Formats: sequence, structure tokens, C-alpha cells
Amino acid sequence: MAILVKMEAVLIRTGFSRIKSSLLLRFALLLALLLIPIILIGNNFYSGGRELLRREISNSMESRVDANIRAMEKEVERIQLLQFELINDESLNKLAVIPDYMNQYDKSQAILMVQDRLFALKNSSVYISDVSVHIPSLNRTISAMQGTSAMMHEQFNATSELARKSPGKAIYFLNHIPYIVLVHEVRGLYEAENAMYSIIVELSPNELSKSLSSLESSENSGSVLSDPNGDFIIRTHHYENPYLDQYIDQYKSGAPNEYENIRSVGEGDDRVLVSSRFSELLGFSLIHFVPEKHLFNNLHRYQQLFWVLIAVFLFFIIVLCLSLYRMIHRPLLALLRAFRKMEKGELDVTITENSRSEFGYLLQGFNKMSRYMRDLIEQVYTHKILVQRAELKHLQSQINPHFLYNSYFTLYNMIAVEDHDSAKQFASQMGSYLQYITRNSSDEVPLFEEAKHATIYAEIQGRRFRLRMKAKCGEVPTAYLEVKVPRLILQPLIENAFEHVFDHVEEGGLLSITFEEAEDCLLIRVEDNGLLLDQERLETLEKLLRTDESTIETTGLLNIHRRLRMKYGERGGIVVERSRLGGLEVRLTIWKEDNEYA
Repeated sequence: MAILVKMEAVLIRTGFSRIKSSLLLRFALLLALLLIPIILIGNNFYSGGRELLRREISNSMESRVDANIRAMEKEVERIQLLQFELINDESLNKLAVIPDYMNQYDKSQAILMVQDRLFALKNSSVYISDVSVHIPSLNRTISAMQGTSAMMHEQFNATSELARKSPGKAIYFLNHIPYIVLVHEVRGLYEAENAMYSIIVELSPNELSKSLSSLESSENSGSVLSDPNGDFIIRTHHYENPYLDQYIDQYKSGAPNEYENIRSVGEGDDRVLVSSRFSELLGFSLIHFVPEKHLFNNLHRYQQLFWVLIAVFLFFIIVLCLSLYRMIHRPLLALLRAFRKMEKGELDVTITENSRSEFGYLLQGFNKMSRYMRDLIEQVYTHKILVQRAELKHLQSQINPHFLYNSYFTLYNMIAVEDHDSAKQFASQMGSYLQYITRNSSDEVPLFEEAKHATIYAEIQGRRFRLRMKAKCGEVPTAYLEVKVPRLILQPLIENAFEHVFDHVEEGGLLSITFEEAEDCLLIRVEDNGLLLDQERLETLEKLLRTDESTIETTGLLNIHRRLRMKYGERGGIVVERSRLGGLEVRLTIWKEDNEYA
């Protein structure tokens, strides 16, 4: 009996020892430990992504709010300018003093001419609902929309009093309606007494509200135009949120400049991202708000999906361990024996295994691998050619996305200042640019098309850097116009100069693109006069171009260098040296078509 007890104890200890040294247990523990960094990395990605998204949205909101308030300021300044031009109207000044020689007919004609001017001023802006002139000496009010009526003394006196109390303001609020008021005094005209009249431009709250619709980018987002005194307020979307209402009330009761930033107000699901700008010229503030729960809905869904994937992964570990416990030993030994034979050079190794588990598929795959090994070796050069072509496609697709953003922003500014001719030309250039880079039907193009595209790109960038630099583009020699070259080999060189040179100069920048015809080739030089290129940087570039390793990140100059090497062989590529202008010179060599180096 004692012997049986001892044997049972030995068996139990042996069993625990086997479990402890089991590869299966170690594998399960390893997979479980792998979950820890995955969870930590996932949470870090979520937190970082949320913060990055908040920062990007905040920057976008601030930019759009600032652009909207600046557009309103420009529009109001333009309306004020038209008001001042109306002061010089001869008919208006005559009506203000009513000289003795004016009869009733002359007065009627003068009133009609003034009304025409007021109507033209009203139609000059969508924000204007009516334009009126109050003339006390005539005891009449002339309106663009209402015509001529009896003098509106109450409005004249109220607006004149506002203008006297707060001189220099652009907009005054009366009965919750915004006005642009200009009170003018005619002194000593026609030797009569001084006369006063006021030109009042009434702005439309509805049109101001419509102009804010461009700011609304998500559900329940909205905008508020608010006077700190509480006299005037427009709200495009009434989102029920006590924290937002409290913020707007505090904004009206405090100093506007204290709130002129981006901030998050509220708690939990009621948190709202708010951006505000106060305009000294307009006398009111623009507040734009977006509920955060609508901004981060997708992130919340991704977080939930992440935890679902973790749960699935745990379940997968359990199932995998149970399966491996039954089928791992024999298939692994057979696989190890087969690998040892292959290490000795036996490529025709096959494994006889009837397992229907995952290892059965693995062993069948190993058998197929050994059968196809020689065929794959024979096909390696064919595959190498295909891989080179795929790499060329990948290299051609590397276009800087920030260029498109800057170009559309430049086009937006042209439209904003109503420079229609430049905007049309710029839009045409952008169309040509996008058509060229999105045409994927051919890997190579004639040199004159590539040079034309590079010139268009330089002109587009030149508009952005017009105060800092100028570009000189040469002509392609006639003999090389139709020579086929890899597409997009000149634009990245010009883009490199703008990014690393002209971003850091204030004025006097120069970019030169020349085409020099040699005895049997064409030399293309892209030069700049940048001052930041030191000898160490130049030597680093030369060393990078001499390195022939595919593992190096393919960007910029190395991108073009490899593509030219693919086309022209060892004599292809680019050369960098110090430019005659003082900066960097990048030289490309183009040969006419031949088959020797293809």
C-alpha cells in the first residue's frame, strides 16, 4: 500500500514537471504576454489619436473662424469705402443744403439720382438689406428699397447718437439690427448754413447667418455672432447644452479677448469644442462650437472594436492550445526531419502525414514548397523584372500632398480678393498639373511634356513664393523634344529646392532650370542660390547616391536616381555638386533612345 502511494506521488510530480517544461504551455504563456504590449500600444494609439484629432480639428476650427471673421471685416470695410464715396455725390450735397436756385423739378431729379446710387450700393453686397439717407434740411428719408418718405427722425437721432458716443466703430446695433452709420456735415456749401445728413447701411441678420453655414462641419455644430453688450446675437443652430449656454453668457459678461482661443467646455457627453474670435472693427464676436461626441464617435467605435479583437484573440489562444495539445508532437518531428534533409541539399523531400489539422495543411504546403523550389529558382529573373516595374510604379506615386493644400489655399486667396484673371490662369495650371500626375497609362513621356509640367509646377509654386524668389526655365533642344524619359523626374527636384531653400529665405531667391546639349547626351541642371548647403550636407548627399541598397528609404533625390538607373543602367542617375549660384546643383543626363543600356 505504501509503495502504491509513493508511485502515485512520483507520477503526480512527473506530470507537473512535464507540464512545466511543456512547449505548449510556454507557447500559451508567450501569447498571453504578447497581449500586454498590444493592449498598452492600443491604448496609447487611442489616446494619441484622440489628441491628434482634437489638435487637427482645433487648428481647422481656428483657421475657419479666423478666415470667416476676416472676410466679414473686409466686406464691411468695402461697404464703408462705398459710403465715403457717396459723400462726394453732387446731388446728395445739393439736397443737403437746398440752394436757392433749385426748384421742385431739380429736387425730384436729385432725389432720383441719389436713390439710384443707394440702390447700387445696396446691390453691391448680399449682406445689405437696405441703404437709407436721412436729410434733415429736406425733412426726407431716401431709401434704396422704400423710396422717398418723411424724415425718420427717431432712427436718425438714435444712429447719430451712437456714432457720436463710439466714434471709429464700423457697426452699431439698434433694436438688435446691425447698421453701418456715416454722419456727414456739409460746411459752407453755396454760402448757406452748415447742413448734416447720415448714410445708414442696414445689414441683414439672415444673410449674416447664411454666411456662417460654411463653418458647420458636423451634426449639431453651429455658430454664434454676439455683441458683448448683448444687443445683437445670431445663432445658426440651437444646440441644447447648458455648458455652452453658460459659456456664451460668460463671454457676453466678460472681456471678449479673454475667451479668444480654442477651448473645451462641459463634461462627459456634453463636452463641446468652442472657438471664438472678437473683431475690434466689427464690434462683435464669432463663436463656433462642435460637440465632441460627434467628433470622436469613430474613435470610440475603434476602441470598442479593439477590445472585441482582444477577446477574440484570447479565445483563439485557448482553442489553439487545446488543438496543439493533441496534434503538435508528431507533425513537428516530421517537419524537423524534413528540414534537416533540405539543409543537406535534398530538395525532393516529401512528408507522409494524414493529419487533418492545421499541421496537415502545413505539411502539405511544405511538400508543395519542395516540389516548386526549382521552378521558383528558374523564374527568379522574370520575377525580378516584374518587381522592378512595380517599384517604378511605387516611386512615381510619391507626390507631396502639402503642395495641393498650399495650391488650393492660394487659389482661395485669389478668389477672396476677386483677382479673377489670376484665379482662372491658376486654376488652368492646376488642372494641367493634376491631369499630368494622374495619367497612369504610361511609365515614360516625351521630354518636352516633362519639361512643360516642371515649368507649370514652378509657376504654381512661384505664386506662393513670389516675394522670395524667381524661377528661370530654359527651353528643351529640338533634337530631344520627343526623347522618352521616366515620368516625374524634374518636379521632385524643383519641389526639393522650394522645401529646403526658399522656405528659409526672405528675398532674392533664384531657381534655374537649364538644358545643355552635349555631344551625345543632354545635361539638365536644376540650380538654386541657397545659403544653407554646407560641405557636410553635400558629402552626405553624394554618399547616399553612391549607396546601392534597396533597404534605404526611397524619397527625394534617391527616388529619381534609382529610376534613371533602371532606364539607363550604370551611366544613369543624378550628380549633385555646389551650384555656380552658391547653392545646390542637381544634374541629370538624358540619352537618346538606344537598346544597349535598356
